[in-house]
Amino acid sequence: MRAGGLPGERKLLRRSAPLWCKESNMTSKHPKLSERLLPPSAEVREEALLRAERLARGLFSHQVEGVAFLLARRRAILADDMGLGKTRQSIVALVEAAPAGPWLVVCPASVKQNWAREIELAQPGAAVHIVGSSQPPLEGHTGWTIVNYDVLSKHQQALDDAPWQGLIFDEAHFLKNHLSKRSKLARGLVDGHPDAIVHCLTGTPLTNRPRDLFPLLQLVGHPMGRSFLSFAKRYCDATHNGFGWVTDGASNLKDLRVELHGVMLRRTKDEVLDLPPKVRSWLSVEVPETTARQETRRVLDLLLRAGGGAVSNAAGRRLAPQGERARLLATLIRARLKIAKAKVPSTIEFVQGALDQGEKVIVFTSFDEPAKQLATHFGEQAVLLTGATRQDRRQKLVDRFQSDPDVRVFVANLIAGGVGINLTEARQVVFNDLDWVPANHWQAEDRAYRIGQTRTVNVSYMVAAGTVDEFVRNALTFKASLVEAVVEGTREDVPDGDVLQLLEHLVGTLSPGIATPTDPDDRDQVLDRWLHELAAAARADADAPADTAAPAILRDLPQDALLALARALGGPVSRSYRATSSSDPSKHYKLEEDNGDVTCSCPGFEYRGACSHARKLKAALSSGQDLPNGITRD
Repeated sequence: MRAGGLPGERKLLRRSAPLWCKESNMTSKHPKLSERLLPPSAEVREEALLRAERLARGLFSHQVEGVAFLLARRRAILADDMGLGKTRQSIVALVEAAPAGPWLVVCPASVKQNWAREIELAQPGAAVHIVGSSQPPLEGHTGWTIVNYDVLSKHQQALDDAPWQGLIFDEAHFLKNHLSKRSKLARGLVDGHPDAIVHCLTGTPLTNRPRDLFPLLQLVGHPMGRSFLSFAKRYCDATHNGFGWVTDGASNLKDLRVELHGVMLRRTKDEVLDLPPKVRSWLSVEVPETTARQETRRVLDLLLRAGGGAVSNAAGRRLAPQGERARLLATLIRARLKIAKAKVPSTIEFVQGALDQGEKVIVFTSFDEPAKQLATHFGEQAVLLTGATRQDRRQKLVDRFQSDPDVRVFVANLIAGGVGINLTEARQVVFNDLDWVPANHWQAEDRAYRIGQTRTVNVSYMVAAGTVDEFVRNALTFKASLVEAVVEGTREDVPDGDVLQLLEHLVGTLSPGIATPTDPDDRDQVLDRWLHELAAAARADADAPADTAAPAILRDLPQDALLALARALGGPVSRSYRATSSSDPSKHYKLEEDNGDVTCSCPGFEYRGACSHARKLKAALSSGQDLPNGITRD
């Protein structure tokens, strides 16, 4: 799973001007993306520039260049660091390239709701259907369909038969074994839709070894995906042990990095963001329907009963009588605990993705039971700090996390571990559940974001879709905006009160009759309306300052990013070369370079997907060097 890089969704604190996008650290020297997409002297039509400016609205400069990269080819791997907004880049590029739809997103179950939310933000009003074990694909659906890897086989025929114009494989490293059933089903989808655009998204393209990349190359139709044995011999240090080929190793990695230019784009946070600040992301995750609905209903029912006897305090806020408030507090705590436990599998999956990327991670929860579940799952990689942890052991746990490379996860109770400790070895902070006191979150975030931290800190909040979590998320977001407004001098005060007080107060603003549906079957619809109205009420009540991030970012976009996008929109770019055979000087082969990818007509390339001619030419083009001996421009 990943965080979406969106103004308004991802809050950037203490922003400074974005750097010009740097494409990757795979080679020490290479041309800018725009220069490789098209020669600098090529004409860019005004129409393409206008389209580029339209698509770039609300995007960071690295996202603009990412969209350009995806639009410049039919099939590609976007391997940006987690938190850089791969989801938004893919959605924007896919809709622009295949505007009619339908489009299919294949992803882990834990991020299906987040994809639906991101699609709504990028394309308001778009039709989105989420497929589950008992919710099949809709026949004739022309919008977005979201399905998780685990149910691909259950709906294989319906998915194969649909006329997909675009296919997105999110967290594509889930397909790292090219012989697995999951990978074969994914390839079947691609093979059955030869004209579809294909995006593979992953923050961990090489989770363990080069062979994990091979299935992704197959999905995007890259020549290196033609023969696993040939790929393994060159890049996996393959050896035969008498029983079969061992492909766990790595070899010729510099050559592999060069070969990936043109088909894979990878940027890290430190390369493209000039924000050692914090980046907050709110990640919508699915929890069992019974947990989501039952617990939120209990809170709603008690709130409404308590609201009947509510009185106004000195600030004019409506609060429940003391006795009702105690019952409400106990009910809310029980609901939050059940929702917190239900979110643990999604949190585990997200944290594992960060670990696969080489990160250390801090995980906070308000309850000891989820904390123990998380620590047990990660075993020797984790340390656990709760209120029951002896004082003389706490600093030892911190020191282990800070200094031991084998300790990768710090699991802590939000109150016990949210203050007074330094955890700067991590730049990933994850909240399994939401506390109703915003200050508790800000304090906990700063365990990683403090003196000694030199890297961007990514803070991710897991939000259970369709539950009271959604209201708490809104309340916390607007509280954060108010705090920042005070810091920036645009506001003098922040209203008192925690999220519970705000929740009580806002119940009085709900539409008349919202809690008394005439038909018991309308109860779920009432619950959805309740959450929606509370979110709107919180927004109005907070009187938060307008988020000016998007226009500021747009003004700061470098011309290079817009030019790259305009050139990509201008149509495909290809150049031809001619190579002389080393064994027969009278024989020549034709090489084609298309947006950084190189193909050759020689027999070796046709079989293996790579040859010395293509490798030499690609190495020269990617580094800006002169053409190799024996290769000329056709």
